[in-house]
Amino acid sequence: MTDTTKLPKGGVNPPVELPGPRDPGIANAALPNRATIPLLQHAGRPAIRLVRPGDVVSEGMLVGKPDGPRSAAVHSSVPGVVAEIREITLATGERCEALEIDLGGSFETSGRPRAPRPWENLPRADLLERIRSAGVVGLGGEGVPTHLKLSPPPAGSCSLLAANGLDCEPSLGADDALLREKPAEIIEGLRICQLLLLPARTVIAVSERSADLVQELQRLVQRAGMNTSVVALPARYPQGHEQLVVAALEGRPPSSDPSSVALNVATLLAVYEAVVLEKPLIERVLTVTGSTVAHPRNLKVRLGTRVGDLLDECGGDLAGTGKVVMGGPMRGVSVATLDLPVTKRTLGIVTFSTVEARTPQETACIRCGACIEVCPWGLQPTRLFKLIRMGEEAKAGREGLARCTECGCCSYACPSRIPLSAILGEGRRRIVGVRNGGGSHG
Repeated sequence: MTDTTKLPKGGVNPPVELPGPRDPGIANAALPNRATIPLLQHAGRPAIRLVRPGDVVSEGMLVGKPDGPRSAAVHSSVPGVVAEIREITLATGERCEALEIDLGGSFETSGRPRAPRPWENLPRADLLERIRSAGVVGLGGEGVPTHLKLSPPPAGSCSLLAANGLDCEPSLGADDALLREKPAEIIEGLRICQLLLLPARTVIAVSERSADLVQELQRLVQRAGMNTSVVALPARYPQGHEQLVVAALEGRPPSSDPSSVALNVATLLAVYEAVVLEKPLIERVLTVTGSTVAHPRNLKVRLGTRVGDLLDECGGDLAGTGKVVMGGPMRGVSVATLDLPVTKRTLGIVTFSTVEARTPQETACIRCGACIEVCPWGLQPTRLFKLIRMGEEAKAGREGLARCTECGCCSYACPSRIPLSAILGEGRRRIVGVRNGGGSHG
């Protein structure tokens, strides 16, 4: 069945001033001559390093084992030699060890089709182990190991399983491209998750801008014998956030509901590859775009590829670039160096010209209420902002600050150009110890 469901509350419709990918398909990015593989590409502690400088590694080889339940396995994305181990600072500000792997040797699997492995009769524990050992995490930006979200709950406790096909920010198009190029594989990944969770209801959610996909997705789920509906959601930002997707599908205010599970379509593809192809997570699809990028496109990128190399490949005019953001234009993190590597949590790379990058002049709050109207979480950003500025973070916490996701709607809507989202994010991190990971749509 098809449907159009409304955003529960708030949100904005920013004009898409940045160019989206001109080719909606997915191209293969060039292989990095040197891959920088951070041991922290997930929500938990860094993985434990298993190699030393001088070691020869193969494509897909395990180089970091999980350290704790929210940690994830890390694999080499290329064959070669470990040139050095060094500490790097990620776009989020976190520091961790990273492996510098010089490309060399032969590729054992790339360019060769992998034979599908039967999985329908495997025990649940074996399915989860394939997902865990492949290092699959939420590719919508959250980075939580996917096997944790798929661990079988008490019978009948999963009310909703949602495949989230909405790109989380304006100008990003990787998820839409994946739905167009890999729909059968994504649906097979969803079927695996159905078997693990036994949900009462399963839904594939797509953007209303991708309505042309609905008929094909319906045909594929019917062919697979799945009791699954296809729903079109508004393109209004930040509808792609997993809590908002679930809230829209269930017709209730957004909240963290453990009985509902939303998984990004890129994550579902990784689940398919881990279970059916026994392929570790060593690459991901992301969007490279921006006003100073000559050839915006969706690229399948080996983890560890430098941001600067991807911008060069897409014709980035670095001389005219004032800011480079890892993530999207609303929630992304501005970076000071192009030597940062793509990780499992990188949704996109966006550039801004020197004119666009100028910080707007902040003026006094005029009490217009625009920030309250657009907040998807029902908060009062201007009130929380004032409490934080007065050093009353604890009081702001009692008034809901922890629910803020730094989506940027309040800052976007503010006519006084007050950096509400940034200030709320700083206050939130002081009271709950979290960091903006660039998105959370499963």
